[in-house]
Amino acid sequence: YISTSTVTYAPLYTSCTPFTAVTSYLGPVISEVLVNNASSVILTPNSTTSVSVNAKVSDEHGCTSIQNSTTTILLYRSSITSSTCLTTQNNLNCYKATAFTASSTCASNLINTTTTFDLWYFADATDSSSSFPNDNWMATVIFTNPSSTTGTGDSTSGSLPDVQTLLSLNVSPDVLNYGTISPGTNTSSTNQTETVQNAGNTTTTLKLSGTALSFSSNWLATSSQRYSTSTFVYAGTSTALTDGLVTVTGFQLVPPTSTTNVSSPTYWGAEVLVGKPQGTYTGTVTFTAVFSP
Repeated sequence: YISTSTVTYAPLYTSCTPFTAVTSYLGPVISEVLVNNASSVILTPNSTTSVSVNAKVSDEHGCTSIQNSTTTILLYRSSITSSTCLTTQNNLNCYKATAFTASSTCASNLINTTTTFDLWYFADATDSSSSFPNDNWMATVIFTNPSSTTGTGDSTSGSLPDVQTLLSLNVSPDVLNYGTISPGTNTSSTNQTETVQNAGNTTTTLKLSGTALSFSSNWLATSSQRYSTSTFVYAGTSTALTDGLVTVTGFQLVPPTSTTNVSSPTYWGAEVLVGKPQGTYTGTVTFTAVFSP
């Protein structure tokens, strides 16, 4: 007898559940934003002062992404806020730049950046004697990479510097020249003008002092020069110059709010007493700014 049997094999099935991998991309990361190396800003009279904003920028998409990104750097008085500064800039309290200087080679998806701003001499002071003692100056860096992902970083509260109060005057011309005055006469109604400009960021008043005028061994008293805040006929309502500082009554300069100068004239005259020899008499007049909060 021959017998047969049949063996049936069932197929082996494996059940697979589909899944989607999720990754988190933070975009550019801005860190260590620092204004002026956290040092107080000392402004320069009648000019600008360089103030740096340093930051680190990293992007996991790599250095090419960083180098092809767009950036906005803001430097501003803190209560102005970055959102206001972004849309409204002025030389008093908000500066904006759209480029930085790389201060290191991009490596490991990280680069160090520096942006230099030129702060004007009238930028808002924030020290204890200023109008904004509760403010500081801070920076915001906004970085957008080629895939339109934006990262933002602010300077931290522990490293925000103050802009210091600047008390300064600029006086022109450099020389008071009364021309020729014969002995026994004076300048009468012909005044010389010295223009006094506020070269700082605070309200200022004025004090004046001077020296006697000399020629060889001859002297004209300090009081032979007189000044006023309005034109005069010698001596009229003018004030005699003295060796010691004297406050100029009614003189005050408010701080500028733009590159337009804030200034005011002073008017000058002189006399030569009988018996004085003719010659070129010289001396010094000192203009002193006085803080007026």
